[in-house]
Amino acid sequence: MTEERIKKAIEIINYAIQNQISVKEASVKCGYADTYVKNIKALVYQKYEEDTLEDELFNQFDTAYKEYVNFKTNRELPFNSNISEPDKPSDLPPSINGKEQITFDQKGNEATLDYRTKDKSLPANMDTMRNLMEGDESYPKNHITTLDGLLEYCKVDTNIWQVAEHRVNKWDVTGWGDGYARTIQNFQVKARLIRNLRAVKEKLAGEVFLEMIKGYEAPILDWDLRKPDPNEENNLFEICIFDLHMGKLAWGGETGENYDTKIARARFLNAIQDLLNTAGRFPFSRILFPVGNDFFNSDTIFNTTTQGTQQDEDLRWQKTFNVGVRLLVDAINMLKQTGVPVDVIVIPGNHDFERSFYMGKFLEAWFNNDPTVWINTGASPRKYYKFGKVLLGFTHGSEEKEGSLPMIMANDHESKQWWSETLYHEFHVGHIHRKREMKYSATLDKVRTLNEDLGVVIRYLSSLTGTEEWHHKKGFVGAVKAADGFIWNDEKGLVAHLNSNLVM
Repeated sequence: MTEERIKKAIEIINYAIQNQISVKEASVKCGYADTYVKNIKALVYQKYEEDTLEDELFNQFDTAYKEYVNFKTNRELPFNSNISEPDKPSDLPPSINGKEQITFDQKGNEATLDYRTKDKSLPANMDTMRNLMEGDESYPKNHITTLDGLLEYCKVDTNIWQVAEHRVNKWDVTGWGDGYARTIQNFQVKARLIRNLRAVKEKLAGEVFLEMIKGYEAPILDWDLRKPDPNEENNLFEICIFDLHMGKLAWGGETGENYDTKIARARFLNAIQDLLNTAGRFPFSRILFPVGNDFFNSDTIFNTTTQGTQQDEDLRWQKTFNVGVRLLVDAINMLKQTGVPVDVIVIPGNHDFERSFYMGKFLEAWFNNDPTVWINTGASPRKYYKFGKVLLGFTHGSEEKEGSLPMIMANDHESKQWWSETLYHEFHVGHIHRKREMKYSATLDKVRTLNEDLGVVIRYLSSLTGTEEWHHKKGFVGAVKAADGFIWNDEKGLVAHLNSNLVM
């Protein structure tokens, strides 16, 4: 059966040479598919390599096909000087120093005029004609038939875009024309792309970093600077401004107050100034500055939270990131002016889980060579800080069960080593935008007020964020907007709880 098919392909090739047509057209005229010779050619060379085809039959096919290729290569008539410039079709370019060739091929009542130039490439429409002649009769050889070809043609940056799924289809359409059946091949290549959000955000963080370096000047702290006396008590000053939701947009006509990035920045810096003024009554040798906890209102380029909840945003996501990291750099530089080291802990929130990580890496790079600033950007959503006999835990509060936090602190890989070395244990939590204090005793009985019993204190801290449409509609209103500060002694534990209440 294979031998008969090969001999039939040889007959079609010879028919094509005799009638000066392509093997595809010859195949159709002989009653076969236009890819008949192409398929047989692949079969012949495959079987010859596998040594399953007789040499005589292979040589017959190979000789005939090479003769056909030679026929195609040399199927040009000499320059026809009888066809003058005015007689050429209007879409042909002008002569180039006479270095052009025109092939005129007439068959019955039809003729083909082919233009070629030796000096310049063909124009777009003539290039298509050349592809049709030298490649596939029904499809130009540079037509897109693969995913790689589609991505290259559309100039897709594969560092930014990822192929989520793609489809490649091919189908043939056969119709009657010129007195015989003609089969046309059709292709479809379709791809759905998604952004590589991690790459986009990393690129943005780098661009913002370089832009901020140019001419940066730290804000001046309006504070009576005092150097800690080494003979005084060893105290830690903790500043907590949780759930700022930078980028959130609220309209006073709907919710009772306006809120945007400018208002958020002003509230944040004013709270730091206010807490520092109050804390000036206490000596302290270090500052602890936990950041994150829904510092940003959204996490994606589509202005949604990490889980995809749509948010009302004030700015484009790029500018929101720019404004946010600038605010934190300014805040840390203000705290540095107190003359004591500043320890920064990054806690991701449920609104900005990814963006808070990039924000932390941005701060880490900015203060990389500053010995007075320490940044903790660890991947764990929970962070811990030990100061003398005080162990502080930080988490956003949207994932863990509240009743599990005491045992989590006792067993987490980071805090476990410090649990037995400390006497005072507290978790500082955000998420609910209002104060709430829980005391867990050794029997895990909880009461609403703080007491002197040993145990773990869970403190839900305040927020300075504005009330947007969703919270207003649900009735989550009335909580005092505030920032919190704490003075911790390395031996005595909590000395003072400071508040910076927002007066509206």
